Amino acid sequence: MGPEINIDSILALEKQIEEGLGDVTQLKRAQNSLLNITTRVPPELLGQVFRWNTIPVGDHGRLEKGSYNFLLVCHHWFEVASGTPELWTHWGNNLNQWSRRYQRSGAALLDPVLLTDTHDTVYVLDEPLRDALRDRVAHDSIRSIYLEGWNGELLESVISSLTLDGEGIRDSSIESLWVSDSHLDVSKFLARYRFPKLRVLHISTATRISPWDKLKIQATSLTSLCLGFYAISNNPTTSQLLSILTSNPNLQDLSLYQTTIPHDGGDGSTFRVPLRRLKKLQLTGDCRHIFQLLRRLEYPDALDLVDLELRECVEEMVSELLEPYLRDRLQHDARFRGRLGVRVCRRPKYISLEVDTIGTSNIPTTQAGHNYPSMSFSSNFTGTLPQDVGEELCVNLITLTPREHVVGFTGDLDTDTMADLFVTMPNIENLSFVGRVDFGVFLQPDPPSRTKLLPSLRRLYLDYFTLQEGSGWTPLINYLTHQTSGGQVVSLRLRGRDHPPPEVVKEIQNLAEEFNVGYPSEGEWH
Repeated sequence: MGPEINIDSILALEKQIEEGLGDVTQLKRAQNSLLNITTRVPPELLGQVFRWNTIPVGDHGRLEKGSYNFLLVCHHWFEVASGTPELWTHWGNNLNQWSRRYQRSGAALLDPVLLTDTHDTVYVLDEPLRDALRDRVAHDSIRSIYLEGWNGELLESVISSLTLDGEGIRDSSIESLWVSDSHLDVSKFLARYRFPKLRVLHISTATRISPWDKLKIQATSLTSLCLGFYAISNNPTTSQLLSILTSNPNLQDLSLYQTTIPHDGGDGSTFRVPLRRLKKLQLTGDCRHIFQLLRRLEYPDALDLVDLELRECVEEMVSELLEPYLRDRLQHDARFRGRLGVRVCRRPKYISLEVDTIGTSNIPTTQAGHNYPSMSFSSNFTGTLPQDVGEELCVNLITLTPREHVVGFTGDLDTDTMADLFVTMPNIENLSFVGRVDFGVFLQPDPPSRTKLLPSLRRLYLDYFTLQEGSGWTPLINYLTHQTSGGQVVSLRLRGRDHPPPEVVKEIQNLAEEFNVGYPSEGEWH
């Protein structure tokens, strides 16, 4: 036998270990108290941090598996998350998950969102799942519904289960409703409820609603309305849509995609629908129908994002309908008096214009953001636009902008046309040019006034460029020399078929702050 085991000594050591662990715990708590953001960050901001870090972008707002583990961090974080409706409104749970949980527990489901999509392997809504769904509806415990998929029979069963029979119209606590990529008729479902808490309504593709007049009564608290009508036969008329907008004065996001809205002459009224909280306006569709709406809406003094995409246009429509609207928006929004970025593009059947307040020294990007005001317009024409007509339209649109505030410009127009514009844009710092270039035109003094063009230029990017026939590199060298002598050094990037000879490269390197020359990557477009 070995030596006797000293139980008392072991117990004494265990007690010391426990005391030591307690001391470590206290020290860690003291350390955490010094790092505690809960006393420094407002609950609303912390809740948004949860949302940004748990909901992936572009996945219908569903939470990834296991992402709810943040609820287990501490009681305070749990309370903050529980008080962040935006987080739970977008919790995605499809019928597969509902079915599995119901089969395991046989109890009512706890998920606040019903999500069906193309990933579902549930093909038939069986009786137990139908009963569970009806129970959730009866207790009004579904906050968000997302319906998308190819199985029309399944979706019809879901809609049928959501539509409880009975007398009268019931109030619902649903906060967001998305119906997409289906041939559902949701008329009865919408008619059976009032939605006092509905904030987000997205209905698109071939979803059928009839009649539209009821929607103006059922939903009056919308902040986001997105409708896509391109496959629907019973589209709302202009008057019906205006009535819906009138009933939702707190609307912040209005998006109408592929819109073909029958114009019924309206009610003969000239009353404009006030949307004083609107931050985002996106309209896509027939030019004539869209402008019946534009003329009847009263906007706030400032919009963060305006995006108009017009189809089936002729040039007369752009001049008659679009230019007055753009002029009004750009002249009345004081934020467009800051540093502006302008991009213009012309194609045989297409023109576009983008204006945003960039406030940066970089070449403007092609992505419009929501944290600064921006306006985007594009138009597809019914026939091929002659080059001179397309350029004239683009120039007319550019002249609507506060040109003295433009610091970044990207375009693919003729250099002769650009030179005339640059006289009125003396503060351009960043110029990105696409196409054929004649340096002797847009870098030389304007002949009538002898005013040097682009006096503030700091960066010149030439993409996919070729030298105009008869144009050499001398005007560019002269311009760089003039700028350098005046203390205004220019950075230069050339990407195109025509490369300067070695002696010109050496001269440019001595004059430019930075110089880069190369061929565009295959398949790349500016």
